[in-house]
Amino acid sequence: MAATAPPPRVLAAFAPHTTGLAWDRAPGGFSGARVWRGRDAAGTARRALKAWPRATAARLVQIHEWVRRAAHLPFVPEVLRGAGGALVVEGDDVWDCCRWVPGAPLAHPTGAEVTRACEAVACLHDAWAGGSNRGPVPGVRNRLAVLEENAALLRAGPGALPTVSPLLDPLLRRAGEVVARAAPSAARALDVWADVPLALQPCVRDLRADHVLFDGGAVRGIIDFGAAAVDHPAVDLARLLGDYGAHFDAGLAAYRAARPGFDAPDELVALLACTGLLCSALGWVVRLAVRRECVGAPDTVAARVAALLEKIARIALN
Repeated sequence: MAATAPPPRVLAAFAPHTTGLAWDRAPGGFSGARVWRGRDAAGTARRALKAWPRATAARLVQIHEWVRRAAHLPFVPEVLRGAGGALVVEGDDVWDCCRWVPGAPLAHPTGAEVTRACEAVACLHDAWAGGSNRGPVPGVRNRLAVLEENAALLRAGPGALPTVSPLLDPLLRRAGEVVARAAPSAARALDVWADVPLALQPCVRDLRADHVLFDGGAVRGIIDFGAAAVDHPAVDLARLLGDYGAHFDAGLAAYRAARPGFDAPDELVALLACTGLLCSALGWVVRLAVRRECVGAPDTVAARVAALLEKIARIALN
């Protein structure tokens, strides 16, 4: 049976931030993380307690350091210290506590809203910029590695995939077919950029539209930094614009206007967006049909895979 509140020891460790609040589970994603929402007596959400299932304390402390560097931005959640000054509580999972960020993601934002989102991302990247670290783009090499590691699976074809469920099987076969068809040209295009040195810095690396929260047309939050690592900002921008495909050009132009020193050409951002979607689709095939992971309700997973296939169809690989 699912717990009805966060563990008492976690609540005590993050006092006084957690004191006097009523707790309920916030909707979760597919990472396995659990998020609790703390509400005050008026019912207003004030705090977020998150259990990170696969993170180490050291990893989470590094993420917190990056988040605190951007704490002056109103849409970045404040990381809160507990009674003893600790930022994390360890146990079966690693926990942290943050200010609850209001707002909701937009499934179909306007061009103006995409512009505001990309301007906010530019501000976040500016807060994380600095130093002279240059090198090959990890996001490029990661995509090449995913395609290479699963080359045999793609060669075998979608007909070789084991069954998962009647709802998911047609989608996974379609995903396998789409990725297999695009993989050779995707790998060739990525290989051109594999050794090109560009400016590297901390990036979100999972900057999906679901993680940009709006209220009244304004960006109120950028959340979920669990995948944060050093990469190139084009990886974040491509991930977000892959979701905001209808306003790709407007978003890219808004980001460039906000960060004139951005050193990635448009063709690299577009390539990262397309190949990122391909690798995400391939990732679902591997997780569900190869590793046999249980990651959520089949209808929810099916909706995510179907949405990915729609986005891939929207973005052509040149």
